[in-house]
Amino acid sequence: MRHALSVAAVLATTITGIAAAHAHAVIQPRQAPADSYQRVTILIGHGCSGAATNKIIVALPESILTARPQAKPGWTVELVKEKLPEPVPGGHGTMLTERIVQVVWSGNTLPDWQYDEFGLSLKLPKGEAGTALPFITVQECEGGKSWHWSAEEGTHTHEHDAGMQMGPAPVLRLIDKK
Repeated sequence: MRHALSVAAVLATTITGIAAAHAHAVIQPRQAPADSYQRVTILIGHGCSGAATNKIIVALPESILTARPQAKPGWTVELVKEKLPEPVPGGHGTMLTERIVQVVWSGNTLPDWQYDEFGLSLKLPKGEAGTALPFITVQECEGGKSWHWSAEEGTHTHEHDAGMQMGPAPVLRLIDKK
């Protein structure tokens, strides 16, 4: 009986890993406490129909005001910012006058047959448990191909235009702050 339970546990873990790998662009963790600091990663599970990935663009949800991207050897990181209508408290006695809208990793390649993680350290917003924060992600690949991970949850992947595929955006859900 113990052996059967062990095999079942290994099988469940393997299936979960396979499901994440086939989901293409996945955020980890998938849930986190509201109004907390959190490290998240966007896992890119493959390239674009055989082409290597050469740029990842992650659009931050509007309610996230601060973010720090993970340094990745060989990749250049660019922050796209926008001015806030009014300054807001930024913690530690500072006031924020702008927020990061997008984080862009470029200047290197990720072969189609490999996966990688692109990390962010975030201050999550206050909010009710279950609030969904979509992290719209664009994955550009060699030869002009791309994946746009911007569709609603539960949407199946499909070809949108020549060379552009579309699938569901990675979503982080807020849970109650502990």
